[in-house]
Amino acid sequence: MARLSTIACLAAVVLSALSSTADAEPRRLNSLVTEMARLEYPAGIRLQEVPGPVGRVTFDLPYECWLHVTWEGVGAQFPLDRAWVDIDHARGGVRISDWGERMLFVPAGRVEARVWAVGVARARRLVIRRVPEIMVYMYEGQNEPQPQRWITHSWEILNRTVLPSANLVVSHQRQAYERFARIWHDRGGRWIVNHGMSQLRDPETDPAQYWAEMLRETPYDGAIHDELLMQDAEHFGRYADGLMRFAQMPESRGRRIYLFSPSSVMPAADLLDRFVPDDAAHSGDRSIRALAQGEGNITARQIGVPMEPGRQYTLSAWMRSEDVRRARYTGVFIIDEGWFRHYAHLRPEEGTTDWTRYQATFTPGESRNGLYQVVMVGPASGTLWIDAVQLQAGPEATAFTTDEPNLLRNASFEDGLTDWMRGMARIQPLVDAAMQTGAIFAPEMYMHEQEDARAARELIDGYLVGKMRAWRDHFEGIERHILVTLSAGNVALRYSNDRRPDVNYKVHLDMQFHAMATDPAFRDVWGVGFWSGHYLDEELMRWYGALFRHYCIEGNRSRLTDDPYVLDHLTNPGFEAGLEGWETSGEIEAMPVADMPEGARGGTHAPVPEGEWVIRTTGEGASIQQQIRNLEPGRLYSARVYCANPRYSEELIPAEMAVDGGQVLARYTRDQIWQSGETHWTMHYRVFRALGTEARLTITDAGPGEVYWDFVQVEPFFEG
Repeated sequence: MARLSTIACLAAVVLSALSSTADAEPRRLNSLVTEMARLEYPAGIRLQEVPGPVGRVTFDLPYECWLHVTWEGVGAQFPLDRAWVDIDHARGGVRISDWGERMLFVPAGRVEARVWAVGVARARRLVIRRVPEIMVYMYEGQNEPQPQRWITHSWEILNRTVLPSANLVVSHQRQAYERFARIWHDRGGRWIVNHGMSQLRDPETDPAQYWAEMLRETPYDGAIHDELLMQDAEHFGRYADGLMRFAQMPESRGRRIYLFSPSSVMPAADLLDRFVPDDAAHSGDRSIRALAQGEGNITARQIGVPMEPGRQYTLSAWMRSEDVRRARYTGVFIIDEGWFRHYAHLRPEEGTTDWTRYQATFTPGESRNGLYQVVMVGPASGTLWIDAVQLQAGPEATAFTTDEPNLLRNASFEDGLTDWMRGMARIQPLVDAAMQTGAIFAPEMYMHEQEDARAARELIDGYLVGKMRAWRDHFEGIERHILVTLSAGNVALRYSNDRRPDVNYKVHLDMQFHAMATDPAFRDVWGVGFWSGHYLDEELMRWYGALFRHYCIEGNRSRLTDDPYVLDHLTNPGFEAGLEGWETSGEIEAMPVADMPEGARGGTHAPVPEGEWVIRTTGEGASIQQQIRNLEPGRLYSARVYCANPRYSEELIPAEMAVDGGQVLARYTRDQIWQSGETHWTMHYRVFRALGTEARLTITDAGPGEVYWDFVQVEPFFEG
């Protein structure tokens, strides 16, 4: 009894401070998370003598948003001892009676939270935070698996890895997913369905009626379209009108329309800041002065350029440079719709040069909409002037002209950036309609790994942060209609951003989340998510769950990991220096990727071949070995390698991977074929526990015939 009396006395102190209603003082934790309320019960609570709630707090929400509620405590001492929370808002309320976490999607206005108790309840704290929408794209567990093309994660795996830190799930619109949507609703989440754009692009389609019919009598909370492109510019007005009319229909209540889009579809001040009309011209009175952008790939484009596939064309441009250091795409070039291929890349000289004409002849392949784009990209550093851009049929450039045979408009920039701003004026009505109706843009902010952390920071600041700043500057209030979508691909041949064997992709992602959490440009952004779950393995799914929790729920401003960006466990893991750093046995040689049979690359975004060199073995038993350095004893690490035969055929290439000095964990072992188009590569993957600071990796060709090898990587493994 003495112990209970002590608890009661301590609780009385708490109760005296909490029994009356109090307005909470919101506390911003980082750019993504604001703590709205916190009630602490350090000694538990006892309520037999006190009528009414033991704690009550109110706060105001400026707009509809997500709340994350944490209700912590320990098991009750007696069967009748319990505590619960009532949270009321404009749409009603919810009662939380079990310890744990809950997501709530609540409207703008006043929110009141009341804590109740019966008997002696071991409550510890109530914490309510305003958090972003956290999107998992997507659950496909009810689809037929295609293991060579992508990974199909089960509902159980998602529950184990990422769903505890998410509130929005995407799936296909099939009856099999409706049961899971209802389960997710019971947990407080929202569920939307994935659709393409083909129906919307049909001029005969009424977008408002299309969305109404799609969502009528379903458990879904909206739809996301993959993807809005510049070829849709002619439809932007129709889409805007459809959003406005759909918002007036009963089927729209509680539902939202989301639009995936490349970041270039929403041009803004970053384009205007980096491409400036200038009086220093080679032709006429003006040129374009392209300013430094790091590795940001900020582009000015002329879209909708017609060309005939298979016909020869020549692209030319005059350029002048001052202290120029080139980025990957600096210069002028042609792309097809979607940037699957690019042609005729005119790259200026580095340093300082006078006006020089560059030209390249090329033959375009098919483009999915029959049209092409001419792209300008500025330098990493320095200043580049561009003028007199000409695209013409034929094998060589003729004298520059603004008329035929030049296929481009405003080719000498006499009208500034007119015709080079990628439909900026045309998207304004769609942005206005989205902001009035609550629709969400999901810009695809996909970033490959860079050579070092400095280059990665430049890319993140110039591209991810820079674009968000520009959108906010140009479209006031747009942040509440932006769900930033990062890339997620680390193993599949069809799509991967993990394309450098000497870089830790998990650190690359951590840096992106850290930038969003700490830069004011992302303050109150609507949401964060990834595309696409079927290109990431279970480890990376766990990592995304940890990133979501660390930055988007807990509101941390510190990095999740202090692992280095550049991996230092192996020397020359991509064979770009031939066989340097490797010990070999048997018939092995380094060879240029250019000498491999056609079809080596499994697509634009394949992880292999990485760089310009691979190694070739021509006899069974050939092996490569290297000492793995800088290991932390007891820690888990992954090791992987890709290989293919000269036919790139659907054939598992046998290999042995041994780690002397490491304990291999069989449950993570994978020997898998990945496919893109008709190209196949085998991935061999092992996870081992380091027994010391070093181990020895041996990879052996276990089958006859010619085999190509690339991308040997050892990196820390995240077990969660």
